[in-house]
Amino acid sequence: MTSIRVAFSRASSAASAVAEIAGQMAGFRPALVLCFAADAQDPAQLAAALRQAFPPPVALAGCTTAGEIGPDGYTNDSVVAIGFAAADFTAATVLIPGLSAFDLADCQRRVEDTLHRSTLQREALGFPNSLAFLLVDGLSLREEPVGRAVQLVLGDIPVVGGSAGDSLHFRQTQVFHDGSAQSDAAVLALISTDLPFRVVKTQHFQRTDERMVVTGARPAERVVTEINGFPAALEYARIVGVPVANLDPMAFAAYPVVVRIGGSEYVRSIQKVNPDHSLSFYCAIDEGIVLSRAQGLDALANLESALARVEEEIGEPEAVLACDCILRNLEFRQKGLTEVISAALRRHRVVGFSTFGELHKGIHVNQTFTGVAFGQPTQEARP
Repeated sequence: MTSIRVAFSRASSAASAVAEIAGQMAGFRPALVLCFAADAQDPAQLAAALRQAFPPPVALAGCTTAGEIGPDGYTNDSVVAIGFAAADFTAATVLIPGLSAFDLADCQRRVEDTLHRSTLQREALGFPNSLAFLLVDGLSLREEPVGRAVQLVLGDIPVVGGSAGDSLHFRQTQVFHDGSAQSDAAVLALISTDLPFRVVKTQHFQRTDERMVVTGARPAERVVTEINGFPAALEYARIVGVPVANLDPMAFAAYPVVVRIGGSEYVRSIQKVNPDHSLSFYCAIDEGIVLSRAQGLDALANLESALARVEEEIGEPEAVLACDCILRNLEFRQKGLTEVISAALRRHRVVGFSTFGELHKGIHVNQTFTGVAFGQPTQEARP
């Protein structure tokens, strides 16, 4: 008996997509269904249809995407749903609204209440392992404080997840909770299980000696106005050797920058060039930090190596729930690697979505593959 079931639809209407998904989930009793949907879908209709198809006590969460990862690897204009069997999982979810006026104390109260519910569920079934899956409005600019707040409350329970997308329109991204879809919000799912699991994080870049000092910034907006004392876009373009007119998402995917924090390197991805030649970033940025130009490694070998390490620890996975940066997807398209990477995702049973940012143990990162690999059941299925 499978513990995790993946359903997939390319139907253009929410009703048809959910009908297909429900049909593929027939006979499967989930504790939690996660849904990742192209922004072409009507989010409100989709969330409502999902709740009708999967009534309580099934927990529901999800978001709009910048692309989906389904049974065939990378895809677009689709809906991917992942069901977690009630025999091997419990889930408690909570909405964290009003991110534009983020209230730390209110967020922590919501997480504490959810942790209490999750603990009761876990102890009732004797499940030993817990993790948190956090989805955030990808245009809220609040991933850092939300991720920190949630991880602080949960302590040793790892927080992973990603930022909702809307292809590359940058107009509106939404998260799903129960039967609703909302912007300016995050949704948290606290998951307990008797399956072994491992948190996964990998990026295929290493820093070079070329440095960029942020000499002007508007941190609250994630905007860099100056690099090395010059207009940010002009200096970045000079350093990477690309004309300013050619700075687009494909260029940013090919020439990322990294920052070194606590001995580790984190990608700080650029979203766009603004009319004043400032640069908008996907992640937190501040005046005075030193960025390094990054050099790409073999992306396929990097991904295969990360997933092979996980399999050495927990065996062949039941599934790998992944949050994969849209800039990785764009780079693979540019380099003609989409199909070979998709083949690797299929082999390793990876499902999830392309994000506007990723969360790894509560830290917001960019141009990274993060997620959770779930091992096979180690005992007979529960009744």
